[in-house]
Amino acid sequence: MTVDGGRPRVRVAEVHRLSDLFVRAELEGPALAGLDLPGVPDEACVFHFPLPGGGVDDLGRWYTLRRVAPDAGRATVDVLCHEGGVGAAWARRAAVGDEIGISRANSWFRRPGDARWQILIGDAAALPALARIAEEAPDGLWTEMVAELTDDAELPATPSTARVRRVSAAPGTSALDEIVRGLELPPGQGYVYVGGEAAATRAARKALRHELGLRPVDYGVLGYWRRDAERFRKRYEAAPDRFAQAWAEAEAGGGDDEERVLDLYEAKLSEAGLI
Repeated sequence: MTVDGGRPRVRVAEVHRLSDLFVRAELEGPALAGLDLPGVPDEACVFHFPLPGGGVDDLGRWYTLRRVAPDAGRATVDVLCHEGGVGAAWARRAAVGDEIGISRANSWFRRPGDARWQILIGDAAALPALARIAEEAPDGLWTEMVAELTDDAELPATPSTARVRRVSAAPGTSALDEIVRGLELPPGQGYVYVGGEAAATRAARKALRHELGLRPVDYGVLGYWRRDAERFRKRYEAAPDRFAQAWAEAEAGGGDDEERVLDLYEAKLSEAGLI
């Protein structure tokens, strides 16, 4: 394991072009085990990619680990090759022997233990996580996976353990909230998980809570990327105190209801023109 500025690295052992959307990198190194991976289907790491002109992306980007070896000494990451993006640019030129810095691990998928079914919905950026969640589902758990892709995008290989449905989206748009509104939920305890662009997932979360009437334990929503990332970063850097104040006010108004806190926080940011 080598270190860059105190940051552990992993080495690229293999590179595969999976489709027009994804490049798969097989990574190896003891740094993976050193992160204390959570060992759940959507576990992700922050990767610090080398930049084309030299140096390293210090900010880092979250990527789901598509597969992890039992000893955590090797892992697979599928990188979406969209226009722009530090990770996508690296993936297009990745080669065996390259090294990537890693710094943290986390997870967000919280399916109840008594769930009888799960519905996994996401755009291209969420597909690696959704595929692993479907593959590692307990025996007998009914799974539907809904992939939102542009018409010209190739659907990557999907797990045989899931019923897979493709929904078309025009470039630069998303209808995750419409997909959610059109769901036919099976009977009994289940779980709906939505991943995709930040604004689209905000709308989907509101539909799950306020239109479908699901409890917070019944669903999870995660924004994997942001269409206006650069503008949002500048807004945040210009007024971090306003974001902090909005969160404090939302916590005060929402109490122990985390979803209510998110509703209030997003409303306050929207009123202030920050999202």
